[in-house]
Amino acid sequence: MTRLFEDAPPPCPSCTQTTARLIIYGDPSEEMALASQLGQIALGGVPTGGDMPQWLCPCGMRYED
Repeated sequence: MTRLFEDAPPPCPSCTQTTARLIIYGDPSEEMALASQLGQIALGGVPTGGDMPQWLCPCGMRYED
């Protein structure tokens, strides 16, 4: 499987790593579920109108660009 998303994450504001995964919101397709299992993206669930950060760092921090 090729990488679905090539966006480079900005440094994490907490730990400065640049290895965060893009968070995708909504009902996932089979491809999205597989990409999540492979660690390429993070699934954010169905949006509820609250905080919707764009990146998930391995340290656990969720943040925006």
